[in-house]
Amino acid sequence: MNRRLLTWGAAAAALVLGSCGPTPQLKVKEAVVTLSPVDSNPSSYHFNVYGGPEDVYLLRVSTPSAIRTEMHDVGVDPKTGAVTMKPMTRVFIPAGEKVEFKKGGKHVMMWGVNLIPRRLGEIETEFLFSNNERILVTAQVQEMDGTDPDEKKAIDG
Repeated sequence: MNRRLLTWGAAAAALVLGSCGPTPQLKVKEAVVTLSPVDSNPSSYHFNVYGGPEDVYLLRVSTPSAIRTEMHDVGVDPKTGAVTMKPMTRVFIPAGEKVEFKKGGKHVMMWGVNLIPRRLGEIETEFLFSNNERILVTAQVQEMDGTDPDEKKAIDG
């Protein structure tokens, strides 16, 4: 009898432990700032947010290396077919899911990216979420054609 209970107990423990996977962690990856060819126009910031163990909202993306940042989404007016862009004050990030900020969709616009990230080829950004978590991200900086910024080429050249 004891042997049977021990066998059942071991099997139950194996099932419980086997079903425990790693807990998803809130993170930001694949971050790239694409510089505007016209300095007075905003640059675009694309990245992926991977949801953690609970639903949250992305509230803000900021950097000391730009004058202003805004989250935007691209849409199409169903009546006219015109492409529209509207600011977003927050973005829902479901637990365990990936939310893409990509060309033609959600993205962050950055006005006045200064020379430091242009010369380094990277920019430091901070993401603030509704659970008060802050994530610091170093994003690659590139020209529209995907090459290093002109300022970095001049230094490395």
